[in-house]
Amino acid sequence: MAETEGTASLPREIDLDAWKRNVASPFKPHKIQIPPNAIDRSSRPSGPNLLTIPAEIRLRIYSFSLISASPVIVWSAKCRQNHCRPRKRLQSTREKMVASRENLALGLLRCCTIVAAESAQIFYSRNTFRFEGEHEYYPVITWLDKLDRNRDYLVKLEITVRRPSIAWQSPDGSRHKMSYSETRGLASHHPYLAPPLGPYEEGEVDIVDPAIETIISLLAKHGHSDRQRKMTLCLDTGYYNIPGIELFESEDMSLFSLDLPNLVDIWRRQYFWDPEALKVIWKTEGELDVFNEKRHLIEGVGWNIVHAQEGEFIYNPYGAFGPPHKEQVIPSMQLSMIRDEIVGPIMAAGPSPYTRWHHSPFED
Repeated sequence: MAETEGTASLPREIDLDAWKRNVASPFKPHKIQIPPNAIDRSSRPSGPNLLTIPAEIRLRIYSFSLISASPVIVWSAKCRQNHCRPRKRLQSTREKMVASRENLALGLLRCCTIVAAESAQIFYSRNTFRFEGEHEYYPVITWLDKLDRNRDYLVKLEITVRRPSIAWQSPDGSRHKMSYSETRGLASHHPYLAPPLGPYEEGEVDIVDPAIETIISLLAKHGHSDRQRKMTLCLDTGYYNIPGIELFESEDMSLFSLDLPNLVDIWRRQYFWDPEALKVIWKTEGELDVFNEKRHLIEGVGWNIVHAQEGEFIYNPYGAFGPPHKEQVIPSMQLSMIRDEIVGPIMAAGPSPYTRWHHSPFED
């Protein structure tokens, strides 16, 4: 019987015997046996229950109850401007998080040890988990750390990636945080990125948040001897953000350099014993005509476009509350990209050519 659209499908290519063997409790690594008197049959119905029915049927129940057709949103937030302070504050949008999981029987994950362990394998291996909107990276770290052994089952994780914060690089190579920089990282050169062969150029450079390295190291940690599944990490840069090129050359923009994508590739090879176990895909979206015009530039800085999907979005030049008759339908394109393999030392990116400062803002 064909599956209907939007309906969770049964697990594909699942070895039932292997599934039975690999279901290990996150609390007890040894095999669990149910004592004969564990169930008081005098006070319960005599018919079958979840623990007495065959594992094949339990697997089907978990599949229909815990697989979502759309990503499960773990975190969603937006910036709330505090007029007393220039620094942005984050406000979670709980409605989207609740809506993404309202049709899932998450109570199965809090049942007895056996049901919780079996259902967790289906839930975490057959869903896409997403952190979206404006956010720091520490909610991702906290969530991954609490998953513990359930991290073994993760197959796809999506994270919205913001542009790195900015530092000013002086001719002597020293870096100073800009006043609008909000990163937790240090304004220093990353040891994995080689310095320039010649003198340092002066200008704005990226500060890569060290929390991203922590995320990749957590994904590489697992409870078993080796990771059985390959997983995909999707990093969504939002509209018109492609590291390495600026689609609109303007002094009001700052270049999203290749430092972050290059470091992510280094960390992937450093923390995973098999680098192919983690596939990193970068996503962005923008106008169709702009991407078609700049495609040769995108590929020229080491991006391999693996998927391009056309669509459209509504644009109003007067903003979100502009008059409806001013709305325009703009053809758009979503790009999925991976980094080409880099041979040899990876050089640190130079200063952005699209800076609002033409000399050091720290000079008197």
